Amino acid sequence: MATNPEVQNGEIWYVTIPNQPHDHHQPRTAIIVSTNGRNNSASDIIVVPTTSSQNFRPHPELHIHVPAAEGGLPRDSYAKCDQVTTIDKSLLERGPLGPPIHLKYRWRIINAIRIALGDTRV
Repeated sequence: MATNPEVQNGEIWYVTIPNQPHDHHQPRTAIIVSTNGRNNSASDIIVVPTTSSQNFRPHPELHIHVPAAEGGLPRDSYAKCDQVTTIDKSLLERGPLGPPIHLKYRWRIINAIRIALGDTRV
């Protein structure tokens, strides 16, 4: 992958999460949550990883359901908003899988990130 690809808020990419070296699901899908202005000027991006594991037990406030085909997702998935992270753009494997996810999912994800960080005003 190019070292500085153009990415947009809400796109889904396959990424490598460096702080999870034993995760056998790498590369995994992740949703770009950083703003487009930041995405265009920085060498890194902020993402929320997703999971489609049948064994995953979602927390309703922290894990946002994103249906299959939304943003190009191959399966029904959950955005793991309690695992928001910043990665270098060089860790983008391939994407975007489709158009950005619908704004309603992006707002749900942002609110779940705020809850994960302890914001009680959500």
